[in-house]
Amino acid sequence: MLYYLLTSLPMMTCAFCSVLIMLAWRDSRLREQRMLLCYMLTATVLYAGHYVFFNHADRLIPLTDVVYVFANLAVFPLYLIYIIRLTTLWKSHYWWCLLPPFIGAFAVGITYTMMTEEETCQFIVDYLYHEQTAGLSGLALSQAWIHTVCKVVFAVEVIVTVIVGSQLIRRYDRAVSQFYADTDDKSMRNIQSILYLVLVAAVMSFVANVIGRSRFADSAWLLAIPSVAFSTLLFAIGYLGLRRYFSYVDLANDRVGVLCVDDTLMPDKTLAERIMDVVEKDRIYLQPNLKLEDLARIMNTNRTYIYQAINQQMGTSFNELINRQRVAHAEQLMASQPDLSVNDVAIQSGFASLSSFYRNLKKYKTN
Repeated sequence: MLYYLLTSLPMMTCAFCSVLIMLAWRDSRLREQRMLLCYMLTATVLYAGHYVFFNHADRLIPLTDVVYVFANLAVFPLYLIYIIRLTTLWKSHYWWCLLPPFIGAFAVGITYTMMTEEETCQFIVDYLYHEQTAGLSGLALSQAWIHTVCKVVFAVEVIVTVIVGSQLIRRYDRAVSQFYADTDDKSMRNIQSILYLVLVAAVMSFVANVIGRSRFADSAWLLAIPSVAFSTLLFAIGYLGLRRYFSYVDLANDRVGVLCVDDTLMPDKTLAERIMDVVEKDRIYLQPNLKLEDLARIMNTNRTYIYQAINQQMGTSFNELINRQRVAHAEQLMASQPDLSVNDVAIQSGFASLSSFYRNLKKYKTN
């Protein structure tokens, strides 16, 4: 019973997350969740293939192995597409990323149809269950080489996803920090953490393949390690995706009129000083969820000028400018009113949440 539970746990987790995403479909503002659903459904199929393998349903393997190869080569490209759609307005056709999964599944499927029953059984026993090629020949050996190439392609996909995904997330977070003082509900720090965990999971998967999946198939307790780890990671991906309500589309709407900056329209050299006067004297940093647009409205000037003054003349971001002031105010409150609770200090300093207060206090505290 425990063995069946462990072999089905990742599959059931993905299926559960898929159902939750579909139930939240009408309430979701993000079109990007469609890609998250594609990812989860593909992962469900992937771990269904694991379930068949670990429960030795050998007669189903020629069919499920084809689907497994496709899903295995598709999950990382799909997750990368999900990140791309969260962090950019890129409208190019990026579905070519799914070309390797189709080619791999087609090659595996065609080879299976050409193999004799004896060659298929030999391939399943020797290669899939024992990671050996010494006794293979003919189409069985060819099938083993195709699977090996698919593993190499999978490794390349992992590296590309992590590198490109991390770059896109960092660029997106920098852009968010230029326009918002409070970024907790807009930043993709959690997604980036998940991306690194996905890399760890991929390394675990690679190590498991080197060790041999047959060793995990022989021990329920050994199988519990990757089963629980992958299930937890997959649930975290689904959970964070469901809780996300902000993407680059929303950011782009606030950046209208700032993205295309005319270098000949340089702001008044005293604008930076005027910004600091408004920030410090009017204490607008105490206003939660403050945006660059709000500062421009208060100063009755163009957002482009405010943007340039903060980034070029002052050499900082809007997020850092406001949160440094908030932290300084919080430190004064804690020094002058030591009886105030941390929550009260955070609220009175303009922070939208305790997590935001602690994070910024760690970054900008002066003593």
